[in-house]
Amino acid sequence: MGRSSQTATSTKSVRTPRLYVADCQHTQGEVVVSERNHHYLARVLRAQVGQSLVVFNGQGLTAEATISAISKKQTQITITGGQHTPDVRLPITLGLAWIKADRFDWALQKATELGVSAIQPMITAFSDSPPKGERLQKKEAHWAEILINACEQSGNNWIPELRPLCSIDQIETAIPTHVAHPGSTETATLLTGHQQLLIGPEGGFSEAEIESLRTRQVKPISLGPTILRAETAAIVGLTLLGSRLGHY
Repeated sequence: MGRSSQTATSTKSVRTPRLYVADCQHTQGEVVVSERNHHYLARVLRAQVGQSLVVFNGQGLTAEATISAISKKQTQITITGGQHTPDVRLPITLGLAWIKADRFDWALQKATELGVSAIQPMITAFSDSPPKGERLQKKEAHWAEILINACEQSGNNWIPELRPLCSIDQIETAIPTHVAHPGSTETATLLTGHQQLLIGPEGGFSEAEIESLRTRQVKPISLGPTILRAETAAIVGLTLLGSRLGHY
């Protein structure tokens, strides 16, 4: 029993690491990876020369690579081949109101795993202490890293567009837009083409915001009979719309 268990463990396949390399389409051959990727390969993965990798540029290109040199300060890889993969992201922009940082981060990660096309962070009437200035800059860099990590983990070769933080009044509603609202009894109308889903903070949107959105032809929809946390509503809403669009 012990021997067979050891054999099963030793023959278990190991997943090839995936790394985001923004300019891999222009740099086939020998490439020194970013400090971020060097840290992961050298200190986290403890990779060795000859380790196989998959690299992608976040815009559909993916390629095979091999570690050719590794030291304390840098890692060099050799990129070969390369192919474009189709964009299978959901044709949905997620407008997500600022909520508590850990929950906002979680929602970004899961929305990326689901394949959302774009994410629009929003400030609303009930948003609590939204980031500003230098704090906002750090947050935006942190959010971008979350999207990259989620794509590396999930196998998604297309990173969502991360738009600048804006107020609810600045949201572009030229495309069909739905706003999740517990007071609504309507479900999303089945439409084709790119759509937008707006998710409010804890406490939802104010009545003034809902009325303002209505005047801009934004339709309030229900995500079910219970009141969901903002991060849960984002994932439920994307899943429901994605299913209606035939993506799941």
